[in-house]
Amino acid sequence: MEIDDGLTIFSAKLKKLLTISFFVVLGSGLNAQQSNYADSLNVLFQKEETDSLKSQLLKQAFNYYFLDNIDTSFVLARKILDTNLKMRDTIGIANVQLDLASLYNAQGKYGEALKYDRQAYEYLLSVNDRRRIAVALNGLGEDYLGLGLYNEAFSYYQESLSMAEEVRDSLMSAVVTYNIGRVFKKTGQLAKSAEFIRRSMMLSEAVDDKIGQAYSLNDLGEIFFLQGEYDNALKSLETALTVAEKLDEDVIIPGILSNIAKCHAEKGDNVKAIIYYNKAALLFKKQSNDIELAKIDLNKGKIALVQNDKVRARYLFDQALKVAKSNNNAELLINTLNELSLWYEISGLPTESLRAIRKSASLKDSLEAINRNQQFSQTLMEFEIGRKDLAIAELNAQQLLRQEQLKNEEFLRNVLVVILAFTAVLLFTLYRNSVKSKRTNEMLVQHQKEIEAKSRELQSLLSMKDKFFSIVSHDLRSPINGLVGILDMLDDGYITQEELVKVTVSLRQRLGSTSKMLDNLLDWALVEMNEITLKWEEINLSKVAEDNLMSFKDINEKNVRFVNKIKPHVRVKADRNMLDLILRNLISNSVKFMENDGEVTLSALKAENHKFTVKVTDNGVGMNTDQLDKIFDSSVLYTTRGTANEKGTGLGLKLCKEFIEKMGGTIWVESEEGKGSTFNFTLQNLDKK
Repeated sequence: MEIDDGLTIFSAKLKKLLTISFFVVLGSGLNAQQSNYADSLNVLFQKEETDSLKSQLLKQAFNYYFLDNIDTSFVLARKILDTNLKMRDTIGIANVQLDLASLYNAQGKYGEALKYDRQAYEYLLSVNDRRRIAVALNGLGEDYLGLGLYNEAFSYYQESLSMAEEVRDSLMSAVVTYNIGRVFKKTGQLAKSAEFIRRSMMLSEAVDDKIGQAYSLNDLGEIFFLQGEYDNALKSLETALTVAEKLDEDVIIPGILSNIAKCHAEKGDNVKAIIYYNKAALLFKKQSNDIELAKIDLNKGKIALVQNDKVRARYLFDQALKVAKSNNNAELLINTLNELSLWYEISGLPTESLRAIRKSASLKDSLEAINRNQQFSQTLMEFEIGRKDLAIAELNAQQLLRQEQLKNEEFLRNVLVVILAFTAVLLFTLYRNSVKSKRTNEMLVQHQKEIEAKSRELQSLLSMKDKFFSIVSHDLRSPINGLVGILDMLDDGYITQEELVKVTVSLRQRLGSTSKMLDNLLDWALVEMNEITLKWEEINLSKVAEDNLMSFKDINEKNVRFVNKIKPHVRVKADRNMLDLILRNLISNSVKFMENDGEVTLSALKAENHKFTVKVTDNGVGMNTDQLDKIFDSSVLYTTRGTANEKGTGLGLKLCKEFIEKMGGTIWVESEEGKGSTFNFTLQNLDKK
């Protein structure tokens, strides 16, 4: 029997048998159908004598069912593996192991996938099939990426790309380049990620790989999402969905749908978000991908919490937590614990909320310890060094060949080498001594400049301190003398009760200013003595801002309006006392340089690197360029009088800068004369919304 004829006859038998199986199990459900299908195959294969024919037909059936029916795909793959093991077909064994790894990868079972990819890699090494070795290396990268081990993933992808380029496999090069972009995305290097993804798109276009373009568009959409560009993200994702649907590529479609849902959720359109999440869930369920289903449950739970449906939110979070624990998925576990913490907080269970946050932080620290960016950079450097070493090794081989060809001139060459080496050593020694001498002179000059600069800085600081104590002695004496004078007049009967009330208003302002000055002086002294230690805590930024604004509303003589635009759910990590001092000084500064009936606004925006930018904005008199250059200069004690002739020491903004930098943030100001000022500073972000 010829193979082609055998395939035709067997396909006819298989179609007939499958038709019978279908009618038998039509009402029995999916598992019964799969079982009957496997039994039918066993009966049919017992009648066939050629193992190679069986393997080919099983592979054909496997390709037909791949990911459409995950359980049937596993049954077929294992049957193919048994057949190839029996035939001792090394390439066939490796191919089906790669297929099994792909099935486990699609389910999010990366540990199982890793086992089969390793076995396939060992088989392919034994026959030195470099094209397929590149595929196996890429598979290993996929497994480690799924496990969150980005250094290992990057290393295997680089090896795969090098081998794909060696065998000139353009399609494989496009795939691996895309995967390297995914690693950069996972490590937060979005610009680098976009560069590799776009490079992959160009390679896919060159080989007319449409599905590769769909994958790249999906990842570009994710990058736009992470950058907060939700409209651009939706545009890219919808294009990816159109391409994938035209190709009927079910593997990527649920992921695209889930990403579209996230964009709609961030834009506040929860109805659309739920619709897309449900569509994605149906496809992930078909693929038996429990991890992605759990992520959808987590995201739907967040929406339910926003809608104040705490019962449904808790149910969805518990479902996600169960899957995260059973699959040992650290990333999913961290995200779920964070959302449960918020749920406990909203439900009035602070102890449980704190416990969940601590578990999340512990897991996150462990994960970050494995995947530090420095390790990632080291891996990249080692790969580049490896490539250079390979080039050097090739040059050395060429040199050895040349030495063999010039054997008759060996003695003369050796003599010349010795002379050249001696000359080189001599020249190098002279050069090195010259460089050392020059470097020493440069270091001495630089050291002299540094000493001079330190001297000028010390002189400036001493001058600033003298000026400061002069201001303090004058400003303390003035309100205290005023108070003593009023008390003497009251005691001698020279002032009436009505007059005392009028005088008290002015005196209270001066004493309030003096009290603030003393607070700043005490904090400044503690900073100078390095006595201040950070006491980190989770803080509701909106509440702290409101508390500080209320203290100013009570003594608001300029009829200033205070507006708090910080959202209630915004949480930051900071020292409470330091944060109070910063807000108090910045608000006081705004009031000081504002006319009557002005407005001070507090707001907060998400920034990069898990931070919030807090803004204190006023419509006061603003500042010119000269003032902007001086306000944060540590060597200058700069102050001006306010619009109501209020005095200051110039110390408040210096303390703000000190404390913000101690908490790992930065401060800067945007101002235009006559149009008000905005003081900006950053804090660590604990908000997951």
